Amino acid sequence: MGGNVPLLSVDDLSVSFRTERGRAAVLDGVSFELQAGETLGLVGESGCGKSVTSLGITRLLPKPSGQIDRGSVRLDGQDLMELPAFEMQKIRGPRIGMIFQDAMTALNPVQRLSRQMDESIRLHAPTLSRAQATDRALELLTDVGIPSPELRLNDYPHQLSGGMRQRVMIAMALSAEPDLLIADEPTTALDVTVQAQILMLIKRLQAERGMAVIFITHDLGVVAQVCQRVAVMYAGRIVEQGSVASLFSDPKHPYTQGLFNSIPHLDRVPLTPLPTIEGQVPSPMDMPPGCRFAPRCQHATAACLTRPVLQSNPDRAVACHQVSL
Repeated sequence: MGGNVPLLSVDDLSVSFRTERGRAAVLDGVSFELQAGETLGLVGESGCGKSVTSLGITRLLPKPSGQIDRGSVRLDGQDLMELPAFEMQKIRGPRIGMIFQDAMTALNPVQRLSRQMDESIRLHAPTLSRAQATDRALELLTDVGIPSPELRLNDYPHQLSGGMRQRVMIAMALSAEPDLLIADEPTTALDVTVQAQILMLIKRLQAERGMAVIFITHDLGVVAQVCQRVAVMYAGRIVEQGSVASLFSDPKHPYTQGLFNSIPHLDRVPLTPLPTIEGQVPSPMDMPPGCRFAPRCQHATAACLTRPVLQSNPDRAVACHQVSL
């Protein structure tokens, strides 16, 4: 593929879920691109649609309630939405790896790591013998910095610390050497020291393997550490995109500005309250018309009752009536 063709191109991805009150539109026209070897941060409050975006890309939405209503997801130009289910299974693992949010629930609590890793490795490389799969598991656990991996293989998930379990999840996600790794809040439940180790690990493995990474998080500090570009989500839509350098130095959308203002700063007067964004993310069943952030926005006008167009230049895209690029 040529250098200008993105590895991943998500265009107008829209997802809804069936509820007792009818269908709830959770994603509405999400679009972004990712180049090979690049790291994109997907940020926003809980309930903004970040994890649903990853499940839509991988076609792992819960059935039968979740469905993709429209849009395309192209990997190296191939539309994943048009693939039959058995072909999509060949994409997950060898092309797209996934680290889920909670390693304790993602790992089987009643099976030793050796069994789970063997299954993961041989699923995508069925010609490997059990002994070869064990060698590969040891190699992967060593890669992700687990000491005495031959002893750890005999452990059950509950015998490992949270950081160790997350390293095992990363090892399993990398077992088929994917081109794209989707990491869904991989450091949420970890303490700060372990979080820093996991972030450095993902950065190192990405550099060694040339993977692209989508990093889903609500932590802007994490984005600053590991991402080149960032897309800010609110209520199922992307409201701003840009390089980390430009977006962090000059956030344009009022929601993005609110996120940055709510971060503690050492130069603030001690013990003063942190600024907050009043209100909360609307329910998918009760989305406001037009700009979905308008009910919480200090700058909202009558124009905000219509949906803002996503304006873009080479370094930034923003959807806001009050901002011009």
